[in-house]
This record gives sequence, C-alpha cells and structure tokens, in this order.
Amino acid sequence: MIELHSEENFSTITINRPKVNPLNSEMIISLQEKFTEAEKSKNTNTIIITGKGSFFSFGLDIPNLLTKSRNDVKKSLIDLLELCKMIYSSKKITISSINGHATGAGCMIAISTDYRYMVEGRAKIALNEINIGLPLFPSTINMLKSVVGETNAKKILLEGTLIDSKLALQLGLIDKTVDSHDLNDTVTDFAKTFANKKSEIVALMKKDLSSEQVLNFIDHNNDIEDFLDIFYSDETQEILKNIEIR
Repeated sequence: MIELHSEENFSTITINRPKVNPLNSEMIISLQEKFTEAEKSKNTNTIIITGKGSFFSFGLDIPNLLTKSRNDVKKSLIDLLELCKMIYSSKKITISSINGHATGAGCMIAISTDYRYMVEGRAKIALNEINIGLPLFPSTINMLKSVVGETNAKKILLEGTLIDSKLALQLGLIDKTVDSHDLNDTVTDFAKTFANKKSEIVALMKKDLSSEQVLNFIDHNNDIEDFLDIFYSDETQEILKNIEIR
C-alpha cells in the first residue's frame, strides 16, 4: 500500500509492500493519487518519498506483469512514466529518502525528485534494465542526464551496475549519504528548512528551472511499443521468468 502522512510543512509518501516494495499497476496508480493529494495540500511545500523496510523499491513487479496482457502492461508503463513526470514537474520541493535498494522503477522515481538522500552501507541504486534485456525510455534517459550529466549517464545505463551510496554520491546520482539510523531525522530536518519558503516562489523557480528539460521528457507511442516488443521477445521472456520477488 501507499501511505501518506503530513506534518508541519511537509508530506511523506511511503511505499509499503513487504518485503521489497515492488510496484504493480495498483501501486503506481495509488502513488499518483497520494502524490496529487500532497501536491494540492496548502500546508505542504515539500514532499518526501521513501520506502518501508530495507528497500526503497525493487522496481516493477515483473512476475505480476508477466501475467498481464500487452495492453495492461502498456498502461502500467504509461502510468509509471506519467508518475515520474508528475514528480519531476511538481510545484513543490521533492526529496527521495532512499532507505534501501532502489532499482529499475524505484530508481526512476528517485531521479524524478529534486533531492536524493541515501543510506550508507549495503543499499544499492541502479537503472540496470540492460542486465535483464530491457531498454529504457527517452524521458528516463534524459532525466538521468539532467541529474548526472551525459558521461555518467552513459556509465550508469550501459554498465548496469548496482551502485553503492559512495559511488552514487561521486557520480552525482544522490546528494547525501546518511547512516540508516539517522535517515528519517536528517531528511525531515532538511524538509523543515523549507518551511519559510513561499510556495508561489518555489513553484515559479521550479517552472523556470525545468522548462527546457520538460521538453525532453516525451515518450512517443513508438517508444513504448518498441519496449513491449522487446519485453515479449522469447529471449527476454526467459530472463524475466527467472526474476523472483521475495
């Protein structure tokens, strides 16, 4: 389930689907709904997204997707891409509190936010679709480039490496590493620093900052159909069938 909690000037959205917080179609829609609710709140000028347990999010629930029709999978992909664009173009300040592993769609959500704080230690972050025979979408690639630059984006995408917090910080993929015991307090304290920032000014500044980038975040129907062709290819299906959600 997706939980929404608001206090002071910030709202926290928590992905809570034990144990690895995989995203199925219902979860993605719920994330959209909760984010929209936080976006509309007059008392909130900062939105935090985090996960429950040791995962931020494993990413898409692949075993679940394999049971769906092509049209249903397509809708889930469109909804996910729309969610990321909603977060990126938010009028509020957005923060990912990366409490654990953030891979695939989990990483997509994280790079959609303005800031990313990540726990130190065993947690990994990655856009590692290349390792399971899947491409990524133009909007995701351009969003990643806007965060880490073209050279580092190429390294992250083509190598598909699971990146620890230390390297993620070096690459510019995250903004700060935090001890796991301090993550929640550190992120909420940071959110509180925006308490006196006027929402109207934040919205105008964010609009100007992202206006050129948003033009690059367009995924055409052909992009999605190309993804689906690869998703349903025999070779990729064999790889995907071996993925387990534990």
